Amino acid sequence: MEIISINEPKNKIIERATQVLEKGGLVVYPTETCYGIGADATNPKAISKLLDYKARREGKPLSVVISEKEKIREYVELNEMAENIYDNYLPGPITVVAKSLGKVTQGVESESGTLGIRVPDYDLILEISKNFGKPFTATSANMSYKPKPYSVEKLFKQLPKKKKELIDLVIDGGELPKNEASTVLDTTLNSLNVLRKGKYEFEKDFDNEDAVLTARTNSEIETVNFGSTTMLKYLDELDNNCVVFLLSGELGTGKTQFTKGIAKQLGIEKIIKSPTYNVLNEYEFYKGKLVHIDLWKVYFWQEIKEMGLEDYINVGNVFSVEWSEKFFSDMKEFFQKKDIKMLKVSFEYIFQQERNIKIFEL
Repeated sequence: MEIISINEPKNKIIERATQVLEKGGLVVYPTETCYGIGADATNPKAISKLLDYKARREGKPLSVVISEKEKIREYVELNEMAENIYDNYLPGPITVVAKSLGKVTQGVESESGTLGIRVPDYDLILEISKNFGKPFTATSANMSYKPKPYSVEKLFKQLPKKKKELIDLVIDGGELPKNEASTVLDTTLNSLNVLRKGKYEFEKDFDNEDAVLTARTNSEIETVNFGSTTMLKYLDELDNNCVVFLLSGELGTGKTQFTKGIAKQLGIEKIIKSPTYNVLNEYEFYKGKLVHIDLWKVYFWQEIKEMGLEDYINVGNVFSVEWSEKFFSDMKEFFQKKDIKMLKVSFEYIFQQERNIKIFEL
């Protein structure tokens, strides 16, 4: 491992970092939030090495650094909302999620084919990005589950020897201010959804009746992808809890498609069908089970309880309940007593394939 001080000549640091990235190495570097770790996002071996280092949880995509807007267009689709963020808020502690053009290696994009872009407010990193000419990862330099690092010394203290040996270059910027992580904004449906809060509280600028996520979808695949994005936002909840999605809306508004998106994010490959006749289907995934419930033909709340709903209350399980409005108060009370994370998902028919979907935390 090579350590180079931020006080070294800038050209030397840029040249050395570029060399390491080009060879598929890992570079720890300072940003305006915390220390990040970079690997060539187009190099499968480099990303494999990074994932070995991070011991990354399944299903978690990687964001990347790209400094120039025209270069960004080579890797993602920029709609009006994304353009607005780039023009008015960047560089800064924001990750902008957009539809990927598929030019990064496997393991970088999300399950739904999106890519998060960082344009950090840190001149040295922007210049390294320009010089390198390709995206490199912007994930924090800590191992998964470990605290975010604000100094190289503290980072090394939390790393086992084998993990340290994977790092090729460290740019030591000293003790960094303990700023919040970047705000993660999903712009894929040309609306603004905050997937992770950071320094900027965009909810104040884009308020939508207290909904935490919203989408106006125009096809089944867009509804599937929105379900996947929503599950991604709450993926970390599964480390210590269940997550319950209570879906309500008219027939044909996309509840099953949304559930397919949840399953997609969880890595479930089986075909998801609405359990209209058998009421409950379960699908195993790496963390637990997706419990898909359809209340269309259920007439009494007691029927659900007698199906053994209690037995599915395990850490890591996800519930997707269609027609939840039939027993909404009962279900809300049942899950609240278990201190389980609950979300209400409302579906509204607009026109033909167009649907308005809102997510509310309960």
